[in-house]
Amino acid sequence: MIYVNNKEKLNRIKDETDFFVITDFDRTLTTKTSEPSMGIIPEYLGGNCLEERLKIFEHYRPIELDYTLEKEIKEKYMKEWARASFTLLSKYVTEEIVEKSLEDANLHLRKGTKQFLEELNNKNIPVIVMSSGIGNIVQGFLKKENCIYDNTFIVSNFFKFEDGKTKIDLEDLMATTNKEYKKIPENLREIIENKKSGLLFGDLVEDLKMIDNEKLENTLTVGFLDENIENNLEKFNNNFDIVLTEDGDFKEVQKILE
Repeated sequence: MIYVNNKEKLNRIKDETDFFVITDFDRTLTTKTSEPSMGIIPEYLGGNCLEERLKIFEHYRPIELDYTLEKEIKEKYMKEWARASFTLLSKYVTEEIVEKSLEDANLHLRKGTKQFLEELNNKNIPVIVMSSGIGNIVQGFLKKENCIYDNTFIVSNFFKFEDGKTKIDLEDLMATTNKEYKKIPENLREIIENKKSGLLFGDLVEDLKMIDNEKLENTLTVGFLDENIENNLEKFNNNFDIVLTEDGDFKEVQKILE
């Protein structure tokens, strides 16, 4: 189903040519059945890494989808989740493992995603992919799919590999609840500031934080709702300008924008 909740904004922005795009990655560019970027390496390694990853996921995922929790409580849990996940993966990750885990990874783009990104590149429209997952996986997958271009910028949690050691700053992780506009590097924010309008895509209400509140008036927001639809549809419709349910795709998005 497609829900258009702000026709006035849609009509005002859809013909705009001077705009930017900010999008989430997991279950936004990828399908609802895809493994999150955080799960790709554990799925590849199996054993204790996968077992511990599943325990962490099964504990925190229901909390992520619960919009009845107070903001402060949810933020606390999501930061715990990020720290627990990256602490676990830090024990296993190497540059080679990142590359090998992507070879047969359960990652699939939503229909029309590749064509949409290609069109944005052809029109020289900047695309910022923000992910609270693993930036190395996001970047590697988009490269593998031949849909990462010079206009594509990834803002995420990256493992760094130096002198045979794996490094990541556990004190400055981006979780789903603090994936905020201010996390975008200043040089990329300058690009956004120079654009008249924008498009934002996400699969959580918290993804709306990827854009500054002052810019929401000129940013068309699109939410993909594939889980807990009955419980969360009203919340999504109250927050996103357009909502697509049941594995909606970018072909549908393009039809709406046309």
